[in-house]
Amino acid sequence: NMWLAEGFSFGITAAGGTGYYLAQMMVEGEAEIDMASLDPKRYGGWMTTEYAARKNEECYEHVFVLHHPDEEREACRPLRTAPAYDRQKALGAQFGQVNGWERPNYYGPKDAPASFDHDARSFRRGAWWQYAEAEARAIRETAGLIDATAFTKHIVRGPGATAFLDWFTCNALPKIGRINLTYALTPTGTTRTEYTIVRNGENDYYLVSAGAWTAYDADYLKKSIEDFIANGGAHVDMHDVTTQWGVFAIAGPKSRDILKEIIKDAEPDTALSNKRFPWLSARRIELGMCPVNAIRVAYTGELGWELHHPIEMQRYLWDLLLAAGDRHGMKLVGARAQNWLRQEKSYRAFGTELGRDATPAEAGLDRFIDLSKEFQGKQAMIDTGIRAKCVTVLIDGPKDTDPWGKEALLSGGEKVGRLTSGGWSVAFGKQIGMGYVRPDLAAVGTKLKVRMLRQEWDAEVVEDSPFDPSNERIRVNG
Repeated sequence: NMWLAEGFSFGITAAGGTGYYLAQMMVEGEAEIDMASLDPKRYGGWMTTEYAARKNEECYEHVFVLHHPDEEREACRPLRTAPAYDRQKALGAQFGQVNGWERPNYYGPKDAPASFDHDARSFRRGAWWQYAEAEARAIRETAGLIDATAFTKHIVRGPGATAFLDWFTCNALPKIGRINLTYALTPTGTTRTEYTIVRNGENDYYLVSAGAWTAYDADYLKKSIEDFIANGGAHVDMHDVTTQWGVFAIAGPKSRDILKEIIKDAEPDTALSNKRFPWLSARRIELGMCPVNAIRVAYTGELGWELHHPIEMQRYLWDLLLAAGDRHGMKLVGARAQNWLRQEKSYRAFGTELGRDATPAEAGLDRFIDLSKEFQGKQAMIDTGIRAKCVTVLIDGPKDTDPWGKEALLSGGEKVGRLTSGGWSVAFGKQIGMGYVRPDLAAVGTKLKVRMLRQEWDAEVVEDSPFDPSNERIRVNG
């Protein structure tokens, strides 16, 4: 084995800490902190020498620049674009980059002058905020359409697929035609990857994970399959199909009505009903002339579907959805509004609430952990116990800024945790955040302080999924 840590702009300054954590990885297999932000697998085969050189030049140019939360750097962009990119840009999309992909952060005014300052370059709200707020409200009140094409997508199949995934992930596997949310653990019991698993057949699965970590997830999946087979498991095939399938997510109270207009079915009025298409299930449907693998799930906590479609048919499907959605007040929605909405449902995100410095149990994911079976990292997770607990907080914060994550949580003047995510809640009319606190301070109703803009603001721990905790809106029939 070869171990290498290089590429630091101030190498001698970082040497002590880097060497310390690298030694932990060499000896114990894991560092005590999440090192994913330094892992070269955060890039993929799409990265070239020119990309690396130009991005490094850009980094050096920004070494002594004050960095702000909504910063988006421009070098090497656009690089990876889905077919609908030009249509989105023409409709006012302002893009961020994730794993090289251009992804709409929000949709601004189409007629904005070139001088319009979309980003704040400040720790206070930028001009983009008003558009993200309107997008979030649209999903709660009517419907919104989100481009999620950047999702990582793998197919896992073969005679050993079911036994492998049962060992590889901590939740029970879904029945054929159903889906579940589950987690792959590290050998030390922390969270390595979050998966939505769709079961298409007895030994045929479709895995969806975070778009920022395609190569990172593929590497762990491949190595784990090799270990499984080496220990006597039956053959398993895996295929990365990320670039073969586009994904649109449609969500909101009117989402079913929109899809009814374009679905090709003998009984279109009942095709998307709870009886024929229940929550947490997957079906192949036809929207106009486009075959779609539809999944009834929504990261926003509303009635909705993910529409996984052949990438070469994306423009056709985009135009079809916009035409139908326009009659129901549907808005185009970007990643920033979606991030706020998922916090109202306490949906954890990989890279913020989820990572290699917390176990699924510490993340509060007990309902997704099946302790009746054996799975990789199970005993280590149990032995770790609960060092900190993931909570959702509502914040009475300043009028012109929101938390983004990494803000300190305090009790009695003592730092007792930190936010991992933050934003604005359209449902509660105040700031919202998720983060980790000491277990004794994780109870609902606990009063805390959040430090923002050099001041301390009142915060309160609320129940998980403070918006629609019984999931009535997600399950609504029609």
